[in-house]
Amino acid sequence: AKAEPSADDKKGQAIEIVVGTVEQLVAERGGEGSISASLIKNTIKRIRPGFSESEYGYSAFGKILDDAQKKGALVVERKEGGAVMVSLPPARP
Repeated sequence: AKAEPSADDKKGQAIEIVVGTVEQLVAERGGEGSISASLIKNTIKRIRPGFSESEYGYSAFGKILDDAQKKGALVVERKEGGAVMVSLPPARP
């Protein structure tokens, strides 16, 4: 029998999905720039129609972004007016 993925594993999966989506969106824009959190979420839902952050143990999509930022995988900026912009960290040399 296969063990159920732990909560941390599920959160890790959610972060991988989000980071992969950001990488794809940034690549489509020529490799730079920041992407709005709402576009990231809409893109994930288009690719994975059943995606729901709660399935991965998150109460809100922004919490996945926060965890990805803590791991150094994304840079998250909250703008005035509530927009959240996400970019990839500068490439490590």
